[in-house]
Amino acid sequence: MKTFTKNKLLILSILISMFYTCNLLAQDAKSIIFNDANKAKLLAIEKRAEILSPSNFDDGLKYYEKANSAYESDDNLADIKEYLKESINYFQKSTSEIDVMEVLFAETLNSRDDALDAGADTYEKELWGDAQDEFRDATNQYEKGNSDRAKEKGNEAYDLYRKAELAAIKSNLFNSARELIAKAENMKAEKYAPKTLAKAKKSLEDGQNALETERYDTDKPRMLAKNAEYEAQHTIYLVNYINKMEDQDKETEDLILKGESYLTQIGDATGMSVQFDEGSGIAAGKISANVIELKDNISLLNHNLNICETSVANQQKQIAAYTQQIKNMGSEQQEQSAEALRKQQMLEDQIAYDQHVAQKFDEVFNMFDLNEADVFRQGNDIILRMTGFNFDIGSAEVKPENYTLLTKVQKAINIFSESQIVIQGHTDSQGGDSMNMTLSQKRADAVREYLMANMPDYDQSNIASVGFGETKPVENNETNYGRSQNRRIDVVIKVKAVLETASTN
Repeated sequence: MKTFTKNKLLILSILISMFYTCNLLAQDAKSIIFNDANKAKLLAIEKRAEILSPSNFDDGLKYYEKANSAYESDDNLADIKEYLKESINYFQKSTSEIDVMEVLFAETLNSRDDALDAGADTYEKELWGDAQDEFRDATNQYEKGNSDRAKEKGNEAYDLYRKAELAAIKSNLFNSARELIAKAENMKAEKYAPKTLAKAKKSLEDGQNALETERYDTDKPRMLAKNAEYEAQHTIYLVNYINKMEDQDKETEDLILKGESYLTQIGDATGMSVQFDEGSGIAAGKISANVIELKDNISLLNHNLNICETSVANQQKQIAAYTQQIKNMGSEQQEQSAEALRKQQMLEDQIAYDQHVAQKFDEVFNMFDLNEADVFRQGNDIILRMTGFNFDIGSAEVKPENYTLLTKVQKAINIFSESQIVIQGHTDSQGGDSMNMTLSQKRADAVREYLMANMPDYDQSNIASVGFGETKPVENNETNYGRSQNRRIDVVIKVKAVLETASTN
């Protein structure tokens, strides 16, 4: 009797466990079913496929929405999966040649971004619309295989974007700066904040001159216009603040203590106690060092998060495979089980491969000091952003001081010996677009040539170089720090997403 009771309890326990497991699977079912499509969609958005491959991207969205509607309506699972399969196919088509198109249309994309920054889509709608139509025609021509015609159309779009940008700067940014400067002058800024007012006027004058004389460097007048606006607003703030201090009869000590209180507030936010016995400059330096350390810690946390996400993704694949095996069991169980086992083996091989890649990535990550390179994953690519690598201004010569860092790069490449390697050159926004594009290509070529000369046994057909000029900034080009980060070399290791055996079966 006791045995019977124990058996009933055991069966009940199993049923309860299955009930909760099924509920959990149901809750997470959509994320599992849509997982691959979501990844493909996000990658397409990240690579700006809606701009560079609009037809394929739009078709991908169309099938994605069909799958979503079908899922919400509890339609047949096979139909949902078919929609998602089509969605993934079109998203992948939209990104398959993005790297090539980014190079082909690099200057056009840069001119488009600059026009947006200047507000051309708001202040010069007609010119902006013409440029958009021309660029869409260019990308459509490329999708049809007409690369020469695509390049020609891209150049026409470039000219239209530049015209829209310049018109927007004239009608928007400078007018705003002029109005703010006039307001500051009416507030007697010449008396209370003459130095800051002078900065605003100087930036406005320089920006207007640059707009007329430096036709191939539209970044400079736009940057100066923004700076003029900022300095004018800064002037107005200072006038109001000084008047307030005078009304309250504040002493110099009060002003210094007020400034120190702001640094104390920043220090508190970063978890450090700020002292001022050595002056505000020393305190600010210590805060900066603390912020840099926190940024380095964030980089390490992101690396660990990537490893965890890879593990979770593999577990989700296993759950999906087990769920499919359960569904396949029936009257044709033997035949279906054999197919399920084959797919399961492929999945296990793929997961083992993914884990192997993750271990190699971890090895490369730990190879570089944080002041040498920022190492991270972007989809299936591993990026070595060489923050410790420097060229002289206007030069493409690899300096001896970079040799140690490049030796580490060689070791990293050898760890992923079967991968495609792309050396990317990047500049800041100062200087003309064409000049920056040429310089970035020369620098990428120089790094590639150095690596090939020092890696004679490596399959050199696997190493390519490309210059992107100023088209892919990672920081704000309006600050000295931002420009220093944008002048960089990125080494991209393009790791195979799947096992060769898995992709051919």
